[in-house]
Amino acid sequence: MVVNSCLLYPVLLSKSRNKLFILLANGVRFMSEKVSVIIPAYNAEQYIKECIESLFKQSYKNLEIVVVNDGSTDGTKAILDEYEKSEKIVKVLHTENRGVSCARNAGLNIATGSYIVFLDADDYLVQNAVEILLSDAEKYNAGIVAGLMRAGVSDQPITLDDSHVEVWSDLGALEKSLEDNEFTYSSCGKLFKREVLENVRFVDGRRIHEDSYFVFCAFLKRPTVVARNVYIYNYRVNESSASHAAFSDKYFDILYFAQEKYKTIEENYPHLLDKAKNMLVKSNIAMLQCLLNTNEKKYKRDIKNSICEVKKYKRYFLPTYPGDKKRFVIVTHNLYGVFKFLYRLKYTKRINKA
Repeated sequence: MVVNSCLLYPVLLSKSRNKLFILLANGVRFMSEKVSVIIPAYNAEQYIKECIESLFKQSYKNLEIVVVNDGSTDGTKAILDEYEKSEKIVKVLHTENRGVSCARNAGLNIATGSYIVFLDADDYLVQNAVEILLSDAEKYNAGIVAGLMRAGVSDQPITLDDSHVEVWSDLGALEKSLEDNEFTYSSCGKLFKREVLENVRFVDGRRIHEDSYFVFCAFLKRPTVVARNVYIYNYRVNESSASHAAFSDKYFDILYFAQEKYKTIEENYPHLLDKAKNMLVKSNIAMLQCLLNTNEKKYKRDIKNSICEVKKYKRYFLPTYPGDKKRFVIVTHNLYGVFKFLYRLKYTKRINKA
């Protein structure tokens, strides 16, 4: 049970490493689980204060804020040092710059909460986000609870309606993730029970879709997963890294993780193999869309390979969103040039409107 503390008059009985034991005015005793919020930060001086302040505003108060400064070269370190001095709930770790995956792993290694939430340094939560996620975790005995993410609008609290909840048990969430890439797209906007993340870590050295594979590995633990159809997480869009940015080899991580997922399903859950093939089709189409941002001839073979993969598994394709089918038809009918033309036309119009 999660109780809004501003409506009650609790008396603290005792405090352990992960739990607060509280006696309410009516004599009811409940446990308030500690939630660790892990924030990787690299050159985040412009937004890190708003990010941390959104946690101070949370209606749920038993938080441990873990910020990993990933070798920032701006004023991030100085800001975090001030927070660490003044706020006991902020734990700061300074590391060399090794990337977001290593930073999150470092945060996981020192977090002491019973539950884990990931938050990026330039993003922020609505004021009752943690309370919503933890309430669902306890109500449904869930190992993972997910809310929705949106480009930043407001941090104001939101009201809930149970008709907006979906629940999966056993392999249900894993199966759903193979149908819908968006379901595992980010590790943010979710609450994880600590046991679910035992021996689960982000893959070092990979920079694209590392979140997706992390969540996929958590689903392999067969937890009960709750998805609440409300926006609890606000993110910022960095225009310099939008989808029309220059292509680089890091985008091949999309296929690396897709193939790792496929191998796992093939070896352990063959009854889900058809859906894994659907996932491969969508991943290769996503790769082709990324390759539209380059004119370099050195990627010609990669383009050909992705088209071949799409055609190889085309009978397993299941569209999730309206644009999926259009892209699939274009690729499977040898119209990659049309795909490229339409893509560039779309973003030329977007730039002209800006």
